[in-house]
Amino acid sequence: MKNIVFLFFFVLYSCQTNNVIICSKPIHITRKIISFKENKEVNILIADNNDIIEVFKENTSNNCKKIKLGKSYSLKIIPVSDLIQQGVESPNEYILNDSTIIKYSHYYTLEKKQNVCIIK
Repeated sequence: MKNIVFLFFFVLYSCQTNNVIICSKPIHITRKIISFKENKEVNILIADNNDIIEVFKENTSNNCKKIKLGKSYSLKIIPVSDLIQQGVESPNEYILNDSTIIKYSHYYTLEKKQNVCIIK
C-alpha cells in the first residue's frame, strides 16, 4: 500500500514539473526591430533574432507610435508561441495573408491595440 501511495505522489509531482504555459501574463521585452509587414488589421514587427510581435491596429485613433527600423524598443507583450494550443505544438509560421508566410523563433502580441508608424 505504501508503494502505491508513493507511486501516486511521484507521478503527480512529475506531471507538475513540465514547463508548460497554459495562460500568460504580459511581460516587458526589449527587441531591435529590423523589418515589418502589415495588412488592414495588424502590423507585424520583425526583430533581429527572428521574433515577431503582432500589433493589432486601433481604429478609433489617429495617434501612432513611431518605430524606427534598426532601433531597440521595450514593449509590453503577451507570449503567444509558448501557449498550449489544444495539446498540439503549432509550426513556427505566421500566415499574414494568402501570399505572405513569416517564419519566426518566438511569437508575441502587444498587450494593447496600437497604431504604428514605421520610420525607415
